Amino acid sequence: MRCFHVLVHGRLSWVPGASALDEVGTIRPSGFYAHRYVLAGDEAGAAEVAVRRVRTNLDSQLGWVSKGFVTVQFSAEEVTDAPMHKLLKPDNRGHTFYSEE
Repeated sequence: MRCFHVLVHGRLSWVPGASALDEVGTIRPSGFYAHRYVLAGDEAGAAEVAVRRVRTNLDSQLGWVSKGFVTVQFSAEEVTDAPMHKLLKPDNRGHTFYSEE
């Protein structure tokens, strides 16, 4: 098992007529980035673990997916080896949202 740093990209597709709650402001974001340090056997496994953790955290914080406001397409943009001591840090559970305007 190795430690990996994974940069996860989430592309948001808003359901027509659904309105987002104002947790991130008045505009609907087009997507976001988040990162995770994960323990996995290979890069593919690291990407899978990181995406699953980001998906769970996103919905627990905002509820957009479970409430049917948005669908999300996830991808692991970067997967790199990281030092094992990075696993001792608590997860950064934030998301960096962006709009395409």
